[in-house]
Amino acid sequence: MLNEDYILDHIRDEAKKKYIEECGKLVVKKDNDGKFHFSMEGKRECCNNCSAFTLLPDPDPDDWFRDEDMKAVCLEVNGVIQGSLEKPSEWQNIPKPLYCPKLGRKLTAEEQKKADEELKWARKIMDL
Repeated sequence: MLNEDYILDHIRDEAKKKYIEECGKLVVKKDNDGKFHFSMEGKRECCNNCSAFTLLPDPDPDDWFRDEDMKAVCLEVNGVIQGSLEKPSEWQNIPKPLYCPKLGRKLTAEEQKKADEELKWARKIMDL
């Protein structure tokens, strides 16, 4: 008979496997100077592995302690993928949005509608 803890551990393991299949695995290495370097291993399905990906400053004018925030930007579509990224580890696991031209699959009609809305929002945020 399976106990509840075993089932929960199995569900977590399956979710982790699925995540790694989708985005790869975050690898953190420390060099001799004590600096950390972040990279992805595995499937290259994240935005940070794309040549059109860049990070730009995303300061919040209302919060003095958030001046170092970054935003992930796609230069190919000229839109913000994700904003308010505070740590280097957050810059590494950004999954491709539906509107990504390099997504690698056809979208359903419903997904295309959602992608068009997301792209409109991403371009609007880029101009702020």
